[in-house]
Amino acid sequence: MSSMTSDFTYQNVPLPNPSYYIRLLHLHPPSPLVPGDAFSSPLHCSISVCPIDQPTPYHAISYTWGPPNNERHYLQVHHHNNPDSPSQQLPITTSLDTALRHLRQLASGKVATLWIDQICISQAENAWDEKSKQVGIMHRIYSSAEQVRVWLGPAENGSNEVMEMWEEVGRKCEQEVNLASYFSSNLSAIHTLIDHVNNRTPDDPVTQRIQRYMDWAAPRMKPYLKGMTVMFSRPWFRRVWVIQEFALAANTVFVCGLKVIQAQYPAWVLNMYSHCRSRIWPGDLTEEDFEVSDKLWNPAFDTLFTIRKRRQDHDNAVKRGLLGKNESPPPGPGAGDYLFDLLVKTSSDQRMEATDLRDRIYALLGVAVDREKLERLGLKPNYQRRKFEEVLLATARAIILRGEVQILSFSQFPKQHTLPSWVPEWRPGLATPYFHYSNRSLGRLPPMFTASGSSKPAVIQMDNPAIIGLRGCRIDIVEDTSDPWTQTEWDISNNSSYLTFLRQVQALCDRSAVKEQNIYPSEPRRTEAFWRVPVADCEISPNGLARATTAQSAEMYAYCLESCELFESASPSQWDSKTAARHEELRPGSVYFTCLGRTANKRPFLTERGHVGLGPLSTRAGDIVVIFSGAPIVYLVRPTAREGHFEFLGDGYCDGVMDGEAWDETKAETFFLV
Repeated sequence: MSSMTSDFTYQNVPLPNPSYYIRLLHLHPPSPLVPGDAFSSPLHCSISVCPIDQPTPYHAISYTWGPPNNERHYLQVHHHNNPDSPSQQLPITTSLDTALRHLRQLASGKVATLWIDQICISQAENAWDEKSKQVGIMHRIYSSAEQVRVWLGPAENGSNEVMEMWEEVGRKCEQEVNLASYFSSNLSAIHTLIDHVNNRTPDDPVTQRIQRYMDWAAPRMKPYLKGMTVMFSRPWFRRVWVIQEFALAANTVFVCGLKVIQAQYPAWVLNMYSHCRSRIWPGDLTEEDFEVSDKLWNPAFDTLFTIRKRRQDHDNAVKRGLLGKNESPPPGPGAGDYLFDLLVKTSSDQRMEATDLRDRIYALLGVAVDREKLERLGLKPNYQRRKFEEVLLATARAIILRGEVQILSFSQFPKQHTLPSWVPEWRPGLATPYFHYSNRSLGRLPPMFTASGSSKPAVIQMDNPAIIGLRGCRIDIVEDTSDPWTQTEWDISNNSSYLTFLRQVQALCDRSAVKEQNIYPSEPRRTEAFWRVPVADCEISPNGLARATTAQSAEMYAYCLESCELFESASPSQWDSKTAARHEELRPGSVYFTCLGRTANKRPFLTERGHVGLGPLSTRAGDIVVIFSGAPIVYLVRPTAREGHFEFLGDGYCDGVMDGEAWDETKAETFFLV
């Protein structure tokens, strides 16, 4: 091959229409005429153009660009139809240079045809139109690839051994346990799997087979668990674009060094590890073991795999004719994820990084099963004009117009960007509202509350995109509030805070009763507010959060209150035998303590008619409790100087109205949120 003669320019390989055509990189094997190490020899390639509808077979590469540095790496780009033509140099990052050398080695002397964003999309500053249109079809680029190759990086820190363990344990898990069949079925199938792994049906042949597998797998996993945590800490797992790249292709593999394994194997190993912990660590954990166990409890990969599994099941349902392409999927494991779901999962579960903040939205849009509907509502990738704040505004508006008013619960304060009060900014580490998304992630299950009854969202669009109008019912005006509730976990040092919170709610309930307003169906139901309000009428169930039950939750509340009073009266070292024995009897109340932790960062309030509830920390007298049409819960808003316009404050709980008792369509009015 001839030597380099000039800088590469994308004008040599223009895209006829960036919405319908893509570029492909053809990575050539090292030239035998060039002396030296084949691995380190110059990288030679050519670039071609093809329609995305009928592409040349290719592999799409998912990787991290890596930080900029002073090292200079280049691809030698030749004319596509003449590999001996003079080459042009194309600068690439150090990370990509390393990846291409390994991928070339794995091609075993053949030309490797690849799609790589850094090369196949022009990175010129004035190429915004091309970038926007190519990002808009990214979902097609990855789903059309013969294979997606996830480049994790070179072999180091025992990665070869971890990859080999994943291959061995994951492959046998696929054969012996067949986890995919359980996760592709309904919720009862998941419970069946749990019965098998917990040996609740010891005479069942399937249980016996799975138990034998776990006995075999546990000792094979244990030596490599620390190595797994190191692998999961690699930069690829923190990049927001990997979600789309990983989720869309049916055939996806991990590449680390020169090791290649199927993408599902680490997921199966991680899943079975959670069931084998007692076999791996039968006794007390050392400090190092505890650190490893903690890191593997909820790694980023778990969320990535869940999103991929749900999207793959959705695509299979479409292929089998069980679901129309543009049809809203029913609840269940095959439902896929709406953009709203993806934003919640990636904002609250992990820190996903993006150099361009707009990619927090655009990278997820391609995976969302409601992508086409949202695009018709104005949410499309646009890198030329839209600032991040404009993207967030367009996202919130499109999701609300699509019918998910509950997105308002994720507009949390303080905000890092200048946004209307009702627009979430989806910053990493966002708190998940406790009654929206607990462990109810197998499908879009019915909400726990139905404050607006069976009504549908009613949205009034305004010429000003920063204002949105929502139809809703005004419940009441906040008359008074008590101290904010900010605790998340009980211990002796903050016992007084718990006791104070419970007593303040009691005081508000007593004031409500004095008003003698007809806001409850019966007097016994009014007295239940004492224990329903502090936990927002929720209790812990085996599958996450559930609605509180009268007998059990009332008893747990009484136990919790008495426990707090015991600790307030004297420290445990001063208890007599009778007090200590009573404390043991009250231990079941710890469940209520846990539920109290779920309602942290709320402020108790009392309305003019006597409703008691929990609102945002900023709640104050004069704020309005409102139920928006189609919303499962209540929200609090604050009147502004302009008639009919309100500042959105946040979501809340209002006792006695959460099941549609106060909803009246005839009294609905329009609330313009600013």
